[in-house]
Amino acid sequence: MLQKLLIVVAILTSMVSFGQEVNFGVQGSYINMEGKSSNSLDNISSSGNSSGFYLGALVDFTLSDNFHLQPSVNYANADDVNFIIVPVLAQYYIQDSGFYLQAGPQGTFLLDNVSLEEIDLLNTFGLDLAFGAGYKITSNFFVEAKYSFELTNRFSKEVKDAADSEGIEVDSQFNAFSIGLGYKF
Repeated sequence: MLQKLLIVVAILTSMVSFGQEVNFGVQGSYINMEGKSSNSLDNISSSGNSSGFYLGALVDFTLSDNFHLQPSVNYANADDVNFIIVPVLAQYYIQDSGFYLQAGPQGTFLLDNVSLEEIDLLNTFGLDLAFGAGYKITSNFFVEAKYSFELTNRFSKEVKDAADSEGIEVDSQFNAFSIGLGYKF
C-alpha cells in the first residue's frame, strides 16, 4: 500500500518538473452509494442506496489547453459508512465552452470494519472506473457530476472461499454517483 502511494507521489512530482501549470483546490459533493451483491445459489441479487457527502483536495495538472490530469483525495460518508476515494481523472476540455469530460481509475478504501464473528466480510480496497462531465463556472469555481462503477469483487477471500467450497459464486460492488462544486486556488 505504501509502495503504491510512493509511486503515485513520484509520478505527480515528475509531472510538476515538466513545467505544466499546477493548481490546487478543494471540492465537496452530494454522493449516492449503491451497494450490490449477488449469489448463484438462489440466483439472488440485492442492492441498496445510501446518501451522504464527500469533501476533498485536488491537484490539477494542465497538460495542454484541452487536456488536464486531476488526482484527488476525498473523504466520503454515506449513511455512517466511511470511505476514502482517490480518483485520477483525465479531463478533456471542450474548446471555448467551459465544459469538460473526464474519466479514469479510482481507488475506494472502506474505512469501516465489516465483520461477522471475527471474519472480515468485505475487502478494504476496491478499484473503480469513474467518468463524468463538468463545467468551469469561473477561472476558480467548477461544478461536476461523476459516476463510478466498481470493477473488483468486494467480498473478502474468506467469504469467496467459503461460498466456493459450497459451489456458490458471490459478488459485491459499490457504485457511486456524485454531483458537487469545487474551487481551484
